[in-house]
Amino acid sequence: MKNNKKQLGIAMIISVILLAVSFVAVKAAPSVQDEPPKVSLLMAIIIGCLYYLANSPWLANVGFAAFYRPLVAGLLVGLVMGRPAEGIAIGANINVLYLGWISAGGSLPGDPALAGYLGTALALGAGLDVQATLALAAPLGLLGGITWSVRMSACSIIPHWADKFAEKGDIWAVARSNYVYSQPFLFILYGVPVMLAAYLGTPAVAAGLGWIAQHAIWVMNGLYVASGMLAALGIALNLKFLLQGDVWPYFFVGFVVTSMMSGSVNLLMMAIIGGGLAFVHVLFTSGAKKEEAVAVETVERKSPGLLTKKDVFASWWRWLFFSHACYNWERMQGLGFAHSMTPIIAKLYKTKEDISAALNRHLVFFNTQPDFGGVIHGIVIAMEEERAAGADISDEAINGVKVGLMGPFAGIGDTIQQGIVIPLGLAIGMSIATGGQLGTATRGNALGPIFFILVVAAWAWGFGWWIYYQGYKQGQAAVTNILASNQMNKLIVGASVLGNFIMGALAVSFIKMSTPIVFGIGGTNFAIQGILDQIMPNLLPLLLVILVWWLLAKKHVSPTLVMVVIIVVGILGAVPIFWGLDAAGQAIRVGLLG
Repeated sequence: MKNNKKQLGIAMIISVILLAVSFVAVKAAPSVQDEPPKVSLLMAIIIGCLYYLANSPWLANVGFAAFYRPLVAGLLVGLVMGRPAEGIAIGANINVLYLGWISAGGSLPGDPALAGYLGTALALGAGLDVQATLALAAPLGLLGGITWSVRMSACSIIPHWADKFAEKGDIWAVARSNYVYSQPFLFILYGVPVMLAAYLGTPAVAAGLGWIAQHAIWVMNGLYVASGMLAALGIALNLKFLLQGDVWPYFFVGFVVTSMMSGSVNLLMMAIIGGGLAFVHVLFTSGAKKEEAVAVETVERKSPGLLTKKDVFASWWRWLFFSHACYNWERMQGLGFAHSMTPIIAKLYKTKEDISAALNRHLVFFNTQPDFGGVIHGIVIAMEEERAAGADISDEAINGVKVGLMGPFAGIGDTIQQGIVIPLGLAIGMSIATGGQLGTATRGNALGPIFFILVVAAWAWGFGWWIYYQGYKQGQAAVTNILASNQMNKLIVGASVLGNFIMGALAVSFIKMSTPIVFGIGGTNFAIQGILDQIMPNLLPLLLVILVWWLLAKKHVSPTLVMVVIIVVGILGAVPIFWGLDAAGQAIRVGLLG
């Protein structure tokens, strides 16, 4: 238990130190002035630390889920540079590009954190407006894919070290393999380049954008056009999970309802409307199937009494912090799973042979959604307890539960967390941050990112612990009790209805795609965009979402490739080769998109 407390203490101390350091520069930062703030060396170091922190395990599973998002990054970088209000607005605008961003199965379609932390720093330091900021951030996130691949490949080495420690029966060396050995490497990989880029890059960014403005303004315009289209990728990634079954029409309902509204859309009100539709849908569909419903009795297993709730909590605590500490291509969360089991193994087994066997059976490949999938850990803990008490439970039975359940629970968990909780929390948070003036606001409200952090924390900490402990209390019956229960089915269906409705609303609110082309017949000018709006408002954004969804879901095209193509199309679409009208009604050459 002493080692347990020491290990948890190290995690908390590092977390507190890094968070404290991130706010040190607030007092040292210059006050708000007309001139852009100069990025000092201290500021650059702290911004690099913040970017590492968003990629690290030290924030109890709200780092990757919340601090990884540009909305939160804008607040933190703004605080460091003495411009919190401007930083929030910049972060919220950049987050449009990654509104529905999803990382599933180890894939990373761009890096929102790099665009958020470095993009906000460069934008504040160079005094960029919204259009220039989005033009900068659109390609910036692609660079994060490089570091992600390096991380996932290099961290594949560390589980082999853990294997050697497991053979020796060294529980705490296996734990250290997960949360100690990878972090210096990740700090160098993530923190140092961002420090240098933030400190040295601002003058280069300002000079480069100035040159483009003089010699190739269409490139800047094209990147801005691409930034308005990239939200379609995030929404389409969500629709891979949501646009199925009999709830897919609600996406189009949300789209049409939002298109009929004039002016800015209150996303909180749209969420309430979507929640009402979800309730009605579940009420009527469950009523129609009431005769088919089978009541599932919740069965709580009889524990042998070898473990306490405190022991299970110690396991969950490690999983909460360190599930992705050494995420890698070879075993994904395998080392994180073994780490979470270390207090259980230490409590249940005493001989070197038993400890070594237990560590080895949990160092295998494992990958699931860390919150919803925590029920698997609870079930496995129950099986380990019964095995230690003398029950005939083999290694194959334990690993069979892990392998059989990690996929289904990953699908359900990603649908609810990444498809509904995070996008909905982000959308409302962005709306609060910008006062509903996303795309034009130059100053933001801190309540927006704070609201989003609280939403993510409530899910990860509240729901995450509840389902983890339910898995332990109910044992293998938890699968039947949770998945087969009528209440859980209602929750999943209702969440899918709400998710589809909100995605439809977001497609209207955040995707910006239009064409400035006009043509003349008999002396009368006809604007193509006007004709499209008469057919259906926001028709181009709708078609873009459907196209991207089709490429991702049906043709299995890489999200990164889609992102690159959208940026290229945006740039080429801004090349002035067609005729349009300027503000005075004079004919000018314009691009295909505007």
